[in-house]
Amino acid sequence: MLELVWREGGCSIDGHRTFVKALLALDNVSDAMSLEIWGDAHEYVPYQKVFYYLRVPRVAYITMLWIGPGPNHDIFVPFQNLRIPANRDVSVDPDSIIVPPLGREQWVAVASLEPISLPCYATETDHLSWLQQVRKLPHGVGRWEVRSKATR
Repeated sequence: MLELVWREGGCSIDGHRTFVKALLALDNVSDAMSLEIWGDAHEYVPYQKVFYYLRVPRVAYITMLWIGPGPNHDIFVPFQNLRIPANRDVSVDPDSIIVPPLGREQWVAVASLEPISLPCYATETDHLSWLQQVRKLPHGVGRWEVRSKATR
């Protein structure tokens, strides 16, 4: 397993419900690209460290979006445009931890053959434009669902 440490910093996207809905609807549309993603646990507790695991059939750039619980489904982007090799399990440590609010959380990761910059601190329209750009290119989508709660 290739272990990557990513310390570029993440960013938050708050209250963009239309973007969250469109992101959750994003799917693999061809066999040109795929993405497997999984975590080191299905359940987490507050302040527990999180590791992400990825695998792609071709060299790809991965952007990870963590959709939190609650009515706003705020997003945290632990990394974007992280280049990973083909056909190899990759562990990514972006120094992420679980923070409240707690509940059902979803990860959506997008793989592309070239970097596509997600404008973190932008309008919802800009985020939807990013998704449109992703849809026009060969891309893979991976999903993982976790729960966070006060104790295990």
